[in-house]
Amino acid sequence: MSLPSRHTAVRAVFVLLAVLAVGRVLLPGGQLAPLGYLTVVVGAAVLAWTAVLRGWRAGVWTAAGVTLSAVGDVVWQVRAWAGLPEVDVSVADAAYLASYVAVGIGLRKLLGRVPGGSPFDRFVDTAAVFLVVVYLEWVLVLADTLGDDSLPPLVRTVWAAYPVLDAWLLALVVRAWFVRAALRAEAVWVAAGAVTWFLADLGYLVVAGQSLLLDTGWSLGSLALAASLWAALGARPAPARPSARPERPVSRAQIALALFPLALPGLVELVSWSRGVDVDPTAGLVVTVAVLVLAFARAARLAHQQGELRQALERRARRAAALAADSADALVVVDALGVPLTGVDERPPSVLWAGVGSADPVGRQELLDRARAHPGRVCQAELRTTEADTWVEVRVVDRTSATDVGGLVVTLQDVSTRRRAQEELAHQAFHDGLTGLANRALFDDRVGHALTRTGRTGADPAVLSLDLDGFKSVNDTHGHPAGDELLRQVAGRLTAHVRPADTVARLGGDEFAVLLEQQPGGDPEDPHAVAERIRRELCRPYEVAGRRVRVGASAGLVVADPDAACTAATLLRDADTALYRAKAAGKGRVVRFEVGMRAELLQHTRLVADLPEALAAGQFRLVYQPVVHLDSGALEGFEALLRWAHPELGEVSPATFVPIAEENGAIETIGRWVLREACAAAAGWRGAGPGPAPTVAVNLSVRQLRSPHLVDDVAAALADSGLDPAALCLELTETALVDDTEQAALALGRLRRLGVRLAVDDFGTGYSSLTHLRQFPVDVLKIDRSFVSGIGPDGPAPRIVEGLLGLARVMGLDVVAEGVETVQQRDHLRSEGCRWAQGWLFSAALERADADARVAGAAGTVVPAARTAPRAPVVAGWTP
Repeated sequence: MSLPSRHTAVRAVFVLLAVLAVGRVLLPGGQLAPLGYLTVVVGAAVLAWTAVLRGWRAGVWTAAGVTLSAVGDVVWQVRAWAGLPEVDVSVADAAYLASYVAVGIGLRKLLGRVPGGSPFDRFVDTAAVFLVVVYLEWVLVLADTLGDDSLPPLVRTVWAAYPVLDAWLLALVVRAWFVRAALRAEAVWVAAGAVTWFLADLGYLVVAGQSLLLDTGWSLGSLALAASLWAALGARPAPARPSARPERPVSRAQIALALFPLALPGLVELVSWSRGVDVDPTAGLVVTVAVLVLAFARAARLAHQQGELRQALERRARRAAALAADSADALVVVDALGVPLTGVDERPPSVLWAGVGSADPVGRQELLDRARAHPGRVCQAELRTTEADTWVEVRVVDRTSATDVGGLVVTLQDVSTRRRAQEELAHQAFHDGLTGLANRALFDDRVGHALTRTGRTGADPAVLSLDLDGFKSVNDTHGHPAGDELLRQVAGRLTAHVRPADTVARLGGDEFAVLLEQQPGGDPEDPHAVAERIRRELCRPYEVAGRRVRVGASAGLVVADPDAACTAATLLRDADTALYRAKAAGKGRVVRFEVGMRAELLQHTRLVADLPEALAAGQFRLVYQPVVHLDSGALEGFEALLRWAHPELGEVSPATFVPIAEENGAIETIGRWVLREACAAAAGWRGAGPGPAPTVAVNLSVRQLRSPHLVDDVAAALADSGLDPAALCLELTETALVDDTEQAALALGRLRRLGVRLAVDDFGTGYSSLTHLRQFPVDVLKIDRSFVSGIGPDGPAPRIVEGLLGLARVMGLDVVAEGVETVQQRDHLRSEGCRWAQGWLFSAALERADADARVAGAAGTVVPAARTAPRAPVVAGWTP
């Protein structure tokens, strides 16, 4: 064992001192030999304390022992140089004995750093060695020393203390030897130093005198002890971790060490008898009794440990057996038929394994056969047990060839939670989370299977697309939780009023779909009648959030055509097309799909896609329909009408594209553009003709009226064009006014403060009442063309026209009649006091250039067209 390489200088000093300790035997007599000896022992003490100062604080006791030994040597040599008489006991002996005690304490500290092990076991091992060495020393020297009455008691005690302390050090050394792996290099150096001291002391007692060889032993022992400190300093072990095993096993060497003293007295007696020496047997008997007590204690302890170990193993085996039998995870060894094997470690039968065999015996046996066909390979399957909704993952591997197993090893793990999670995820993937109905993916799959069965059964399936009328108002009025509850009740009614073979799905929002399948051999039922029955059921009142709620329902129906290549996507598309037609026709009805509807849907889809870019592409324009004075025929103004010239579809009716613009929000941008264009045109008519400048009327949509930017948009259009606000008339439908009366009244008040005129368009066709008319600050009533068209050449005029005109006179409102087509209509309206009118009798809607020309030539009246029969009605405002 060598010192660390980084301490090269220290190692060189150790080598030099060791050479000096051995070489002094060759030095001639005189002062050189003692000086060399003192140099070695003092140098060993200095090296020991240097290691302590370098950081090895644990070596203080060992360094103290080396120093005390050196102090004893110095005291002895000084007495010799001083010529003092030799004495049997001196101060040097006190230093020597103290050095043994210090080194022994250092050894105990060293052993204390070794984790694990029983204190009693350490005591037995140390005591055994101590007894062996003390007994040998007794036979060799101690008996004679202690029995020499010529020596004073102090001398005998001191001389006897040397071998006893040597025995103690040697016992500690042997103990350190058993744990040397934990102590590493320092244990070897400590053992070397202590053994060298022991041999030198034993030689001193045997030869009863000093010699250079004995001095060499003591000096080398001091060097070895000092070297142990440097070895520990250079290779410090990591902090000991608590041992996972509380006690180390007893080795055979330790057992032999504990029992060897039993044989030692006998061996000594035998050797003495062979030499003819009479040996007192008392010491041998004492040692034998002491060792017997220690051996008995060690054996009793081993028996106790063995009993504890057996109990622990039995507890572990019982616990494993209980877990295997009762827990969700189990292990069992079975034969080829699945019968559990029994043996030394027989376990209770596994309830889980028995449950698998009862619930699915065929599946269990197939898995066992598969494992037997591939020995050593793990085969697995998920099988159901007898317990409700319980699944087990079974893994089997054939270990029949293994002597310690001799069968098929089966491990079982409860995977019910994972299976339920997978089933829940699968349900969520194909069902609506709110209503529990099928979702679009599952509905498409069911429709696809129904179409596949059609070829075999000849029964054509039908698809019903449903949408709730007025559902948004329920959400807005009662809140979304109430809306969700309404949807759940709708789902319940749908499910209750279809057959079990039919499929009900929620496609999103308030959109539902139903797959109606005709059963082979059953009574055929008209799908339209079924759809109408479902629609009526959905229209019955609902109890939601403690309130009675009503909604309507519209439905589109399509029946699969066996001659067409129908798919789930095309059927649902056609059903949606029919639903769109039902909504457009006034809602609350069932419409069956016809082939011609598909072209309308395609056009609608095309317009939805093209409308956002139409304004930027310059496809919109305004035309102007004249409004004339019925008495004079003079031009009073124009109504600006919006037109869309689609580059491929041609002229698109406002009745078609305005609802689309309302729905997607584009109407606000378009309406803002209409305001600017109409105001700019009206501003250009000022001073362009001989008469007063014509006014211009612009229609406002429902969405514009709700917009917080409407008043700013109107003010900006007036400011940019320089138009007098009184020359602008804003027309609103009755529906826009009564949809939100408070918001409408607020918006109209702000518009009125700008100075513009306000008109109610199509008055009498919507939801208006006298209360509403009085609530809103309007200036003009426009009689709808549907009332004007009732004025015929022969019969009396509709009384509603007379009533509207009378109402306007009472409230001080101007009246404009729309859709005047014949002279008779003009004359009747004029005779009843109506002052203004517009319609084809006077002029069609004019392009901007034609309107400018009309203004420039408007010196007198607008000449009516020569016709007496009404033409097809034309809608004003946003429509042609």
